[in-house]
Parts: sequence; structure tokens; C-alpha cells
Amino acid sequence: MTVNNVPKRGGVLRRVGRNLRWGWIVLKQSRQQELPTRYVLAQILFRLKLNERMTFEYFGARFRLFNTSVSQEMFYNPSRWHGARDMCFLRKLVRAGDTIVDIGANVGSHAIPLAKALGTTSPVYAFEPHPRTFAYLQANAALNQLPNLHLYNFALGESEGEVAFTDEKNDDLNRVSTHGSGAIIVPVKPLDSIECLDQAAITLLKVDVEGYELFVLRGASKALQRTEFIFLEANTRHSQEFGTTVQDLAGYLHAQNWTLYRVSDPQTLVELPEAPHVDDWENWLATRDVALLRERLEGQGVQLQQVS
Repeated sequence: MTVNNVPKRGGVLRRVGRNLRWGWIVLKQSRQQELPTRYVLAQILFRLKLNERMTFEYFGARFRLFNTSVSQEMFYNPSRWHGARDMCFLRKLVRAGDTIVDIGANVGSHAIPLAKALGTTSPVYAFEPHPRTFAYLQANAALNQLPNLHLYNFALGESEGEVAFTDEKNDDLNRVSTHGSGAIIVPVKPLDSIECLDQAAITLLKVDVEGYELFVLRGASKALQRTEFIFLEANTRHSQEFGTTVQDLAGYLHAQNWTLYRVSDPQTLVELPEAPHVDDWENWLATRDVALLRERLEGQGVQLQQVS
């Protein structure tokens, strides 16, 4: 009996040792997070596969704890991650009654809180091409019951057809693929072909498509004529994958009389030169009406720094 029990005891001890090592690693990593206790709770729930039962509040809206990088950042770094800084600025810019278009909506980190905060008079159109991420977006939208939120499961680009799209677990980096290896195929349409937006005056067009921004804007030439503000990401490395540069992106907008600002933080907008330099990535705000931008941000504690 004693001999037969040795392997069983050894297996138990190994499992205990693995769990202790896992717990030590989790506790060590938790110290780097804004909310360490939430980080530990998230890792336990992921390990037990119970995470999707957990819901939490983020900028006034409810979300499920999906096993995605964006969902996790919202849960345990709710004011520290870059998406939260975006939201702090955008909430100062938009008003009830505005029309919002979110291209690259992911799990709804921007579209859902904006739709909830602005209310039923503000239609919000959210586009997310990846089918798995789109399912998470749908589930989060269902938690909030927002009749003004409209969801679309396809990519936006310069012309209609299909594109290869990456299928990485790190959901915030999935994007149009230039090589097709390990990718999925998703439909793509130009924004100008979307009937529900055919005549809509767009207050805010948010574009976060990991380097594909220029192609989205080329397919939205008519919509841009009816758009007041563009909030977009400029990504040096990802743009180069498509044979473009952030200078091309800036040049395209400058040629159409848009004034561009770097969103340095929620309190600071710095006007960009004709050929801006971007080390890695950053967010830009574009407007054709600087006076309107100033009016929107008056009393909001946001400083506009003009090019001298």
C-alpha cells in the first residue's frame, strides 16, 4: 500500500508546487496593475473558465470579462490603459444628439460607453470585422440594451470585396493582413456605400484599424464631407506593412483642409506640422473647423497648442 501511494503523493505534490508557482507569478504581476486585486481575481477566473460570468462597470457601461487583452485592461487598468485616456478626451468633445461612427470597435470599449452616456438621441454605428471579437461586442451590447447602438460585422476600406484578416489571440492587434498566412477572410466595404449613413451628418468618426486608416478614409470621401471630427490612430510600423506612411495619412487629410492635432493626453492637443514624425503610434484629432473645436472644448480644461 505504501509503495503504491508514492506516485499519487508525488503527483499531488507536483500539482501543489505548480499552483504555488502560478500564484506567486500572479501576485508578482499584480503589483504592476492599477487594481491588483482585480488582476488576481481575473487570473483565477480565467484558470477556472468562469471569467465570462463576471461583469463589471467601465465608464458607466457594463462589460463581460472576456479573455481578450482589451477586456482585461478595462477590468484591472480602467483608467491607466490608453483606451481610457481616449474616452476621457472624447467625453469632453461629444454631446447628446451627436452621431458617432466607430471603425475598429473591438469589444465596444468606446462605442458602448458613448452610446450609453449620450442617450437615445445619439446614434452610434460600430464596425468590427473579426467574427470572434464581434461576438464579444454583441454580448457586451446586450448587457446594456442600447437602441441607439448599431453593430456591423465587416471591415471598411477603399473598395468592396474581401480581405484577409489576422486571427491572433491578442485581439487589439488583429488587422487586415498583407500576407494571408493564418488569416481569416472577412468582407470589406467602403463607408460611402453604407446606406444608413448615406446622408448622415457625422459628428465623430473614430478610426483605429492598425495601419489601414488611409484606405478607410479613401473609401469615405463623401462621408468626410459631412464629418466634423476624426479621431484616428497613426501607426508607423503597421502603416508601412501596407506600403504607406503616417506622413501619407497626414498629407491626405491636410490636402482636404483638415487641421490635425496630436492628442498628447486628455488635456492637451498639439497641432501637427505638414509632415509629422511618429516614433511608434499615437492618436490624432482632425477638424476642418477649429472654431467649432474650441467651442466644444471650452471650459473642459483642454489646451490647444498651435503651430507657430
